[in-house]
Amino acid sequence: MFSMSRGLTFDDVLLEPVYNGIKSRQLVTTAINLGEFEFKIPICSSNMDTITGHKMANLMGSLGGLALLHRFMSIEENVEEFKKVEYKNNVGFSIGVGEHEYDRAEALISAGAQICCVDVAHGHSKAVNRMVKYLREKYKDNILIIAGNVATYAGADYLAGAGADVIKVGIGPGSVCSTRIKTGFGVPQLSAIINASKVDKHIIADGGIRCPADAVKALAAGADMIMLGGLFAGTEETPGDVLEKKGPDGSTIRYKKFRGMASREAQEDFMDGMADWKTAEGIAVEVECKGSAKAVIQDIMGGIRSGMTYSGASTIGALQRKVNFIEITPAGWLEGTPHFNIKKG
Repeated sequence: MFSMSRGLTFDDVLLEPVYNGIKSRQLVTTAINLGEFEFKIPICSSNMDTITGHKMANLMGSLGGLALLHRFMSIEENVEEFKKVEYKNNVGFSIGVGEHEYDRAEALISAGAQICCVDVAHGHSKAVNRMVKYLREKYKDNILIIAGNVATYAGADYLAGAGADVIKVGIGPGSVCSTRIKTGFGVPQLSAIINASKVDKHIIADGGIRCPADAVKALAAGADMIMLGGLFAGTEETPGDVLEKKGPDGSTIRYKKFRGMASREAQEDFMDGMADWKTAEGIAVEVECKGSAKAVIQDIMGGIRSGMTYSGASTIGALQRKVNFIEITPAGWLEGTPHFNIKKG
């Protein structure tokens, strides 16, 4: 017999304002810890091939965030990318669960990497459990292990039991992910974060962040850090060539490619094509160039700092303890958007 529960995502809720005794949003502390690693800002760049290479990692490191290098390159190229990163404590590498990924982990750790992300689409699986256990047994507490993705308490608990320090949460909320419309599976991201954070491990909320308010809600719900992909797409620091095309008015449009790692395009580049028994669970898009990712981070962090003062919280931990969520209607959401001159029917 099936069961049914209620799932909510960011636009379904607001945070109730409470008394604030903080003089300025400049006085809040946004630093967080993942194990022994401290980050000044709770933002991580996504380990996608069109988002995080060494340039993005260096920017994230300079601002105090975390960057996870993607794994869709040879092991030798992966090591070279890592060596190009100046801020070694702010960068991690990613591995899958295939046999060659054991070699990737050994090569990157030998090169000095201390943060490893075991990253597959459905992390609540025996293969991920086996890889996490292997890493923990071999490298003990000398590395920080991030594992995912999951969207339930059971999934998070399963990976925590295997030895993961940090759980990456998100099944289907990404801007170029089509898992939910292809498979019917997923959990609305806010509910996924709340449920996974009941496990006594750090949480990275991966996907669904479209604006600063979503970041505040994700952190308030129990995430220690948010992962950004789509918001960084098209920025200067992302990998990939800048391409040009003519706009409808004849002007030149500069753009970069952005794609989900389960898209047909990514499968063709890295997996020798899409097998006839599979379907693409991601899309590929063109994103107009939009300057440095630093501006995106500044906007998100401004919203986080302001949001913290609406709850009277000087730290992210205090934000999580003090807030109350309120479920809203679509009309309530619309009321909170700029709506000058909107006339009622």
